[in-house]
Amino acid sequence: MRRIAPKVLFLVLVFVLVLPFSMALGQDPVTLNVVGVTVPPEELGSTLDLAYQALVASVQEANPNITVNAIETPPEFETQILVDLAAGTAPDIWRAGHAQLPELIEGGHLLDMRQCTEVVPELTMDRFVPSVLAIHQPEGPDGPVYGLPNGFTPMVFYYNTESFERAGVDLPTSDWTVDQFLDSVQRLTLDTSGRNAQDPAFDAANIEQYGFRVRKWAVLENLAWIWLFGGDVFSEDYSTVDGYLNSPETIEAITFLRDLVLQYHVAPEPNALDMMIQERAFPAVFLDGAVAMYPRGHWELVGLQLQENYSPDKLGVVGYPVGARDATIAFEDGWVINAAVADDPAKLEAACQFVNVATDVEFQRSKVETGLEISANQASADESVSLSAWPDLEAVFVAEMANVMTDPNARLVAMGVIEPRLDLMFENILAGADVTEEVNLAVEEIERELQR
Repeated sequence: MRRIAPKVLFLVLVFVLVLPFSMALGQDPVTLNVVGVTVPPEELGSTLDLAYQALVASVQEANPNITVNAIETPPEFETQILVDLAAGTAPDIWRAGHAQLPELIEGGHLLDMRQCTEVVPELTMDRFVPSVLAIHQPEGPDGPVYGLPNGFTPMVFYYNTESFERAGVDLPTSDWTVDQFLDSVQRLTLDTSGRNAQDPAFDAANIEQYGFRVRKWAVLENLAWIWLFGGDVFSEDYSTVDGYLNSPETIEAITFLRDLVLQYHVAPEPNALDMMIQERAFPAVFLDGAVAMYPRGHWELVGLQLQENYSPDKLGVVGYPVGARDATIAFEDGWVINAAVADDPAKLEAACQFVNVATDVEFQRSKVETGLEISANQASADESVSLSAWPDLEAVFVAEMANVMTDPNARLVAMGVIEPRLDLMFENILAGADVTEEVNLAVEEIERELQR
């Protein structure tokens, strides 16, 4: 009989013993190609970089059969991912901003995450902030779930406490109304003689401190105003703007924003705003007190801290005023899985395990440290108030989660064309064009785009 070498015999025994064990556990080796867990070279070693490294390590430690291949985000990724999906070379998992969802869904490129809840039962939908999860549910709560939320920010108003003190105005509260907002910004707006915009002798040609900032950005800053006035831009099914963008409620909201600039003079006209920020970034101008309030997301906290004139006691945040609705808009990114993964059961389970770890409380706590956004994990968001460097500010952001309404960018592929048209409408109106004429012109042109 031929003798088997001891080394070969040892390897055979290892294979015989280990293979059935790993098969019994269902742990077929899987490599996941993931985009969205790396940072640019200049950010290596940052808090965000360390958080991503910890995420990858956690996934691999909890699932020894999984290898995460972290792919650097390529330039023009939103375009490149569509090319790669068509070519069959796309990653298995990536982070997608909510504005990417409509085109990815329309192309059939995204896995319905309800499949993940079947293979990874601990990945339940009740871990997410409901208003943010809804962004991924275009057909409603009983329909498909295209991706799962990662992080988000509602839009709020940042205010300079020193500007309020200088004008003798009480700080705003979460239940303030549109009328109270208007009264506040009029009294916050001071001319060079110290008179506010309610004073008959107020000099609108020589303003030292403005109460608010209004810009042309229709979705980013102004859509929430339309909602809180009881209006909207689109019908519920996004098939038309006629009867919505030109509704009395929407016209009232747009007129109100125009009047803040051109009638009440509590917000700088576009040319004046441009001159104000020629030499210094707006956050520095704001911290100096030239503008008392402006709308922005959670990420602004990071930029404000970098200013030389930053001081935490200067800063406060508050939600949009309460009107017909208590509303704000949110900007969100989520984890999505390539629909092709469903053809490989082992890879499907591995991808779902990755998303399970990425959206669980432990990794989501890292958002408190990076400060760029709020966790879309409800438990993590709730505990972030006590963990944040700005607990009072964080509490406002978390409270505003309940008021989030869905950005139409998450529903319409055509928003890439429609949103710039809405921006142009606002730009013309803030420059003095007739509100009704500009809105009706925009309705006519957007309707043609929707009918294509």
